[in-house]
Amino acid sequence: MKPKERVIKTLQREEPDRIPTFEWIISPSVIEKMTGQRDEVKFIELMDIDGMAVAPNMKKEVIDSRHYRDEWGIVRASYDEYPMPVDYPIKDEEDLKKLRVPDPDADYRFDDIKRVMEAIGDTRAVIIRLRDVFSQPRDLMGFEGFLMGFYTQPDVVERLMEISVDYSTRLARNIKELGGEIIVVGDDIADNKDLLISPEMYRKMVLPHFKRLIQNFKALGFYVIKHTDGNIMKVIEDLIDTGIDCLDPIDPLGGMDLEYMKKTYGDRICLKGNVDCVSTLVDKKPEDVIEEVKDCIRKAGAGGGYIISSSNSIHAGINPVNYKTFLDAIKEYGTYPLDWERLGDKP
Repeated sequence: MKPKERVIKTLQREEPDRIPTFEWIISPSVIEKMTGQRDEVKFIELMDIDGMAVAPNMKKEVIDSRHYRDEWGIVRASYDEYPMPVDYPIKDEEDLKKLRVPDPDADYRFDDIKRVMEAIGDTRAVIIRLRDVFSQPRDLMGFEGFLMGFYTQPDVVERLMEISVDYSTRLARNIKELGGEIIVVGDDIADNKDLLISPEMYRKMVLPHFKRLIQNFKALGFYVIKHTDGNIMKVIEDLIDTGIDCLDPIDPLGGMDLEYMKKTYGDRICLKGNVDCVSTLVDKKPEDVIEEVKDCIRKAGAGGGYIISSSNSIHAGINPVNYKTFLDAIKEYGTYPLDWERLGDKP
């Protein structure tokens, strides 16, 4: 079975030949330590990983060695692999009126997507990273300004969410014409303890926009994966009811229970996750990695509908030996039909 077929069959909640794996981000430094080069496409093929995530291109206006301004007018600081917004163009309604939305039809927007599709799209899943309705307004207003805006400037917040829906929908339409099949929306709505806003506020102000976006994607024929860190149990039914195909990462640090999620919702959505990338893949022994891979497969692998991955990403702190151990363990223990005697008791 081709890796892309494996991923799609899993998103359809069926059993492929083995449990697939892919990541949203794989650090170039980890790639280099493992293969002596930094090309992610080559790495995906060398390591026989089932898919690769790629985002639309965004032009950057360089400010200095650490800072740049993106096309939305957000100033970001590149201190690590995850550029953080540090200056925000939207503070009030007057700023909103001046906002210039980047062109979703610009040819260069799809350069990386085309490159990856041409290289591996016939055999491996290419997953397009887009935003839904939470992160873009957050970065445009700043975290504090955005959260306060739900109470002090709800019209501004709602308008930014509407803009986000329209922009991501247009991107998706263009990506579909290029042959795209799978989208992940990666907006975190929770921390380790709870949602970032109350469930009532989420349902009232955010959920209608999120649902409209997911339905737009589905109408275009995409499989849709929703990523969010943290504890999202208070709105889990709401998220599933929007029509998403898969939820990631079932965050162990957020108290999310993979076994419970599989038993309760495994007939409605595919699950993705969740080998701990804060400790297990960083500083534990290889045998601990193997045991955690086996434990995840025991909890979520039965009957298909499970993509195994890290609990967030393969960041620069990941031990390359542990990541290679992780990949090897999937092939050894994740082949269907699952060998429950080697995995341990079936839950």
